[in-house]
Amino acid sequence: MKNTYKLLKTLPFLLVMVVAGQSLLAQDEPMEALPLKTALGNDFWSHPLFLKSFLGDYGFRTEVEPSVDQKEREILRDVVRQAPNDLRLAITTLEGKTKKDSSAALDFTLATLRFQNGQLTGAAEAYRAAIKKFSNFLRAHKNLGLVLIQQGHHEEASKALLKAISLGENGGIAFVALGYSYFNLEQYASAENAYRAAILRNPKGVEAHNGLVNCLLETERHAEAVSMLDELIRKNPEERFYWLAQTNAYVMLEKPLQAAVNLETLRRKGELDGRGHLLLGDLYYNLELAHLALSTYKDALKAKGSLDPGRYIRVAQILIERQSLQAGFDYLEIIKVKFEGALSENERLAFLSVSAQAALARNDAEAADSFLATILETNPRDGQALLLRGRYFWKHKNDPVEAAFYFERAAKVDQTQVDALIEHAQMVAENKKYAEAVKLLERAQLLEPQENVGRYLKSVRNLLRAQGG
Repeated sequence: MKNTYKLLKTLPFLLVMVVAGQSLLAQDEPMEALPLKTALGNDFWSHPLFLKSFLGDYGFRTEVEPSVDQKEREILRDVVRQAPNDLRLAITTLEGKTKKDSSAALDFTLATLRFQNGQLTGAAEAYRAAIKKFSNFLRAHKNLGLVLIQQGHHEEASKALLKAISLGENGGIAFVALGYSYFNLEQYASAENAYRAAILRNPKGVEAHNGLVNCLLETERHAEAVSMLDELIRKNPEERFYWLAQTNAYVMLEKPLQAAVNLETLRRKGELDGRGHLLLGDLYYNLELAHLALSTYKDALKAKGSLDPGRYIRVAQILIERQSLQAGFDYLEIIKVKFEGALSENERLAFLSVSAQAALARNDAEAADSFLATILETNPRDGQALLLRGRYFWKHKNDPVEAAFYFERAAKVDQTQVDALIEHAQMVAENKKYAEAVKLLERAQLLEPQENVGRYLKSVRNLLRAQGG
């Protein structure tokens, strides 16, 4: 499975949690990793360097920018005087003076005033009008690119920024913006080149370094990312983004201890949110530090940025499935206290399902069946509940007829079809009905081939031959 990193605030990415050769979750079940910092945050758009680069001084360079006559110069002078006190009046004044045959400088100034007033669409239109009148208008190309980025039009933005660079634009802001557009277009090699160019022009630029880290992670060059992040962490130990980015790189390099150290550092600084606590708990669990894992899982419920209850219910399920029974039972109790009365219908059913698994693990079959019956009253097609009820009648009631009824129903639900076929086969094989077991296992293998099930199928076939079948 290819691990795809989308390190944008609005696009969390998935990674499979592989530690010490074993995934904490099922091998084909992705785990949401820590969301990392966007390449261009609010700090970029409000930074003095950006404002200076974008707004300039309303002056014009004749070699790459249009000239203005005396009348237009007076108009611009009046507008520039109005703008600090009444931006809307300045825009209205200039809109009345901008004509088809007026200088592109007026369109440019109008565009910039509109941008300052938050009118992105109008700003883009005016920049395009300026470029149409004066094709080599450097600042119009650059500013159009920056406006288009804020509108999410990355293909057009990259073309506008490239044109500005070809006309002589050499500022780091333009290269950061170009890198960001390429990154969003998934052109990672080009994005990397743009970010490196931005770093050469402004070695202290945070956005360029963040963008380059994102490119290294996206192209799965995790070792390079770790080395670069070591430098950045030494220079900026307070920057949480770098610790989190390096944590994800360590996970992909199968270095769980280093990943845990990073998260523990943030935890002790009070900068780890609920999602980070859960990932740290997963790391501790796979490092066989169960007591630390449970402590961290508990803290996740108190941490800032708590997740929806379903994620915590999943933790309890993992603990119980991995036979950390007491830890799983304790976690269920904490969830019950914290979220009692606040669970959605789906979350309530998930909680009941895990509670049923816990009860079965404690050999409290009657309690388990009560949970399962409640689930099936609400949702008769809940595959997990049907599967567990089949297991209950097989293992605890010794009622293969009733168990088969539930296994067959569970086999009609996509999510539990294969598991239901396998467990049904195990039950009938236990009762020496090998021919029936073979048919069930063959169906399961046809749907989802598994090496261990294949071996079991072979053994059952041998038993069937020995039986004379």
